[in-house]
Amino acid sequence: MKRLLYITSGIIALSSLTIGCVSRGNDTGWEYAPDMAYSKGYEPYNQGDSNLVNPYGMSMREPVPGTVAIGKATNHYALDNSAEGYEAAKAISFPADFEDNNQRGKYLFNIYCTPCHGTNGGNDGEIFKHGLGKPAWANFQDKYIKEIPVGQIYHTLTYGKNNMGSHAYALKPMDRWRVVRYVKQLSGASAEPAAAKDSTAVKPN
Repeated sequence: MKRLLYITSGIIALSSLTIGCVSRGNDTGWEYAPDMAYSKGYEPYNQGDSNLVNPYGMSMREPVPGTVAIGKATNHYALDNSAEGYEAAKAISFPADFEDNNQRGKYLFNIYCTPCHGTNGGNDGEIFKHGLGKPAWANFQDKYIKEIPVGQIYHTLTYGKNNMGSHAYALKPMDRWRVVRYVKQLSGASAEPAAAKDSTAVKPN
């Protein structure tokens, strides 16, 4: 009986030592019930095993053509992200129901634009100060910014241009127009919506 007890104790000690060696360093060791940690179901944001049903092995299905996200039905912008679309944007302007009574355009500009363009549009934001980028266009006080049609600034905010990426993910259509107006104000040019025509190409919300 004592011999059996010694043998059992030795096996337990050896097993503990072996498990301890296996789980050292970056190795997490053995897992208990791995099905609880790694779901066997197809989850949209967790591309595990290749999906044998969906195209390209994706877990997430592409939306049906023409599908509009909830709350985004009025975010339609008719012009394409192309040279032709940018040229056509000259013809669009502030929507008829535009308002910026609380200076939201300035507020949003200071969040999304000043890191590159600086507080006054001098292209002296922190990114350029530290040599992390190169200004994509002239200072806002330059003749180019003063004379560029507001529709083309809106187009640029929607799709991006040169070093600047699209801001459509962060700015709703009406907020983009508010930023456009503030950019024009910084340039010293007049950009009063009352003098502009409504555009059917943009339906802001």
